[in-house]
Amino acid sequence: MSINYKSVVTFESQPASADQNTLTLKPGFNLRTGIDDFAKYFSDLTSLEKDLLILASTIYASDLAFKRGVREEITRSIEITIPVVNFHLFERLNEQLVQILWLLSHDNWTINFTPLNNSDSSERPREWHQTAGKTLLFSGGLDSLAGAVDLMDELGVEAIQLASHITANQTTRSSQNNLIDYLKDCYKTEPERVVVRTGGWDNKGFFFPSASEREETQRTRSFMFLTIAALGARRRGKSELVMIAENGQMAIHLPLTVSRMGAFSTHTAHPEFVHEVGTYFTNLLGFPIKIFNPYLYNTKAETISKLVKFHDKAVEMSVSCWRGSWVSGFNHCGECVPCLIRRVSTEFGGLKLPEFARDLLNEDIDKLKTDDEGRRNLTELAEFAKIFGEFSDADIEFNFPDIISPFIDQERAIKMYRRFADETRKVFSNYPFAKKLL
Repeated sequence: MSINYKSVVTFESQPASADQNTLTLKPGFNLRTGIDDFAKYFSDLTSLEKDLLILASTIYASDLAFKRGVREEITRSIEITIPVVNFHLFERLNEQLVQILWLLSHDNWTINFTPLNNSDSSERPREWHQTAGKTLLFSGGLDSLAGAVDLMDELGVEAIQLASHITANQTTRSSQNNLIDYLKDCYKTEPERVVVRTGGWDNKGFFFPSASEREETQRTRSFMFLTIAALGARRRGKSELVMIAENGQMAIHLPLTVSRMGAFSTHTAHPEFVHEVGTYFTNLLGFPIKIFNPYLYNTKAETISKLVKFHDKAVEMSVSCWRGSWVSGFNHCGECVPCLIRRVSTEFGGLKLPEFARDLLNEDIDKLKTDDEGRRNLTELAEFAKIFGEFSDADIEFNFPDIISPFIDQERAIKMYRRFADETRKVFSNYPFAKKLL
């Protein structure tokens, strides 16, 4: 069962009347498309670039606007009607786009493209120059920072382009800017970067839900992020590999328990999504876009090991928490799964930071309420580590069928998760209450 929602993109002056499950989005009014931001870096935007930015921002805004239900209603049905100049091109690739969005968010998407008749004409085929170099998604998190450092050390700053997506979240924006300043100081040169802000807001009679009413998971943000990176790569020619830096634990993202399987589990950097979206952008843009994750079979501790040893000050500037902006005095809540994995990975490498609002590893789990989110996450993480420390490969495949995929090397993935289990046990063993869970 799913909840049915609709988004309608319009360029008219007034929103059409609609029921509570229908959202009217007007570019430039209650929808930030990122077109003006992209134009700061690249002049004379083509109609296809504008179309794609409006499409990606609409998908992202619709994902935020329509809150998920619970249990059997966690899957949503979202129908988008959107006018585009390059109608025939988008319509031809519509089925592939819908499949990509399903892989990404586990929602039922319907995209209705309609012809937009304005002064723009369809983008004409052309030869886009290619140069040596890579484009990297730069989020302000630890993994993307590790990717930037590794690429700059390997290829030099001039060969790298960073692509960033920002919202109204000041914590994320500050993290990105602080890390850019750090990299500039460290490497004596600032890397090329394209920064685009998108999202929705309530404005001039065009409604958009308040922050407290929005969906928190933001699963389609990676499509928005990759749109920016792909367009930037085509413009600057740095498309040899458009990189998404995400450790294997969070990329393959096996659910910690059966209750988190399916629609309950996110796939924002899953290798199947990464493959399919690269093909989609290549077909859409007429330019080779190959998206690659170099850390797919690394644990987070392995991914950030160089940072912990040589860039510990930068580690402190990064943000991994899904809700860091909501925590007073800290950038990390300390109880969500990304926070717990961040803590395991940094402390395994010997770096202990007072950055968490909640010191969950030092709490007596037995005294916490059964519905305490921190208790649930920590207990399930410990159980996950126990399984990968004790179960055979066959038992792991039976209990985690998501690991069986033509896009995943099962043997390497299981070995990676076993190393993560060992890292978790070693960190938990330093805390009496957490150690009991093992």
